Amino acid sequence: MVNVSEALSLLLVGVFWGCTNPFMRKGFIETKSTKQYQDDNDGLKSFILNKLVLLVNIKVWLPYLLNQCGSLLYYKTLASSNLTLSVPICNALSLVFSCITSALLGERMNKPRRAIFGVILVLLGVGVCMYSSEIDELARDHMLPDADINLQEQKINEYSQHFEEGEVIGEMRVDSVEEVELEL
Repeated sequence: MVNVSEALSLLLVGVFWGCTNPFMRKGFIETKSTKQYQDDNDGLKSFILNKLVLLVNIKVWLPYLLNQCGSLLYYKTLASSNLTLSVPICNALSLVFSCITSALLGERMNKPRRAIFGVILVLLGVGVCMYSSEIDELARDHMLPDADINLQEQKINEYSQHFEEGEVIGEMRVDSVEEVELEL
């Protein structure tokens, strides 16, 4: 189950990733529309100068820096959370916040109804993942602890029926019943 701090961390990662993408895109477009350095004699020099222009443009590197802060938080959160939930939640929230931020910035959407429908489907998919994980965890918590012990006893009895000292079982040579218990 996801606790409150993990949920907030995953939400923040989605916000960092989703909200910064439209700003980075806008910064790159504005930078490309400015004067490009072109030197017919040295293509490498003009390439490097054009990339340096990107680095000094605050509209490019500030959203990128915030995006990378989200990545650091993501890796920190992955260390303590369920991987099967964290990855889809972060990516889905990133998509949702990216759509919202793009709309707030006034970016044109070709088919807004499809975008809204897609966001709803992504959120439903994440809900299904979370529900499935919760059901699996509840099933694990309510399993009888005796079930594992009974399974071990059955295997020990199975091996013990065919046991003679020194007999090879599978790829394991067994010299006593105690070794069989330890191997299981």
